[in-house]
Amino acid sequence: MENNKVSIYDIAKYLGLSPATVSYVINGVDKVSEATKQKVLKAIDELGYVPNYTARTLSTGKSHLIGILLPLDDASIAFLQNPFYVEFIGGFEKGMLGYNYDLVIGVTKTQDDLKEWVLRRDLDGLVIIGTCPKNIYSELKRLNIPIVLIDDYSDDANAFNNISSNDEQGMYLATRYLINSGHKNIGFIGKPESYLIDMRRFEGYKKAMEEDHLEIKDDNIYRINATFNDGYEIGEELINKKELTAIVCSADILAIGIMKKIKELGYDVPKDLSIMGYDDISYANFVYPGLSTIRQDISEKGSRAAEILIDKLENDRRGKVTINMEPVLVIRESVKGK
Repeated sequence: MENNKVSIYDIAKYLGLSPATVSYVINGVDKVSEATKQKVLKAIDELGYVPNYTARTLSTGKSHLIGILLPLDDASIAFLQNPFYVEFIGGFEKGMLGYNYDLVIGVTKTQDDLKEWVLRRDLDGLVIIGTCPKNIYSELKRLNIPIVLIDDYSDDANAFNNISSNDEQGMYLATRYLINSGHKNIGFIGKPESYLIDMRRFEGYKKAMEEDHLEIKDDNIYRINATFNDGYEIGEELINKKELTAIVCSADILAIGIMKKIKELGYDVPKDLSIMGYDDISYANFVYPGLSTIRQDISEKGSRAAEILIDKLENDRRGKVTINMEPVLVIRESVKGK
């Protein structure tokens, strides 16, 4: 038989069993003996049966699809420029191993579009990365599926399963490391007025600077998006500002863009400018010099999100789960002692 023509009826006929018995085994219904189950599984392997997921959805009420929504304003560069998303999804896939769920990836929608996007795909669960538009939270509550929010610091997020990092503490550690290395004129690269996550990180920078009575100059705050291109474009301005000896960046990919531009201009990191990143994406260890940064273990964040959803879907687990992961300072070669 050709693989695409094998059905549960073929398997049933092959074994001399009823189609219902075969269906029970395929769908994990505990109504057959272990011996029969093994006989069916062996036949599935021998005949090359591939489940029809449309039929399975009808019989079990589950699509075995989980959606991951990316921030709308970041979606166009998500996979092209920022490995954060790839590493998160890799961790998520790892957490789903063995559970026969597939991913559907999209971007954060308007209230009406979100409902249609989820219902049209009959998603069993949903993960949303970053802060949602304000009008979406009420719709999320009505979807009646397990939802995990990632790095959402809005008040509305408290009603959902939520995984975040202690971003204020992370940026405090980064800035404190620069101060302890002898730096006093330290810039901040990010958009604290636009993104809650950057605001948290700015608060950590501010706390460390104020502890040592160091001036926080407004012209040392560079309000740009966390992309490689934006970092690259600001690199020349940073290196020409001679009183600035060090910077903290809201994301590694931003820091890497800055480093590339500085090197192209014939300057040296960390000799001419010390740089701290944030995230510890894999690229941070690949660039030269290695980027000192704050590790938030992106892959682990993805794995935990998967574990929460799987637990709720497979075990009907109730209750809200909140996880706040602690950041770790990672020292490489991009910071010079004074």
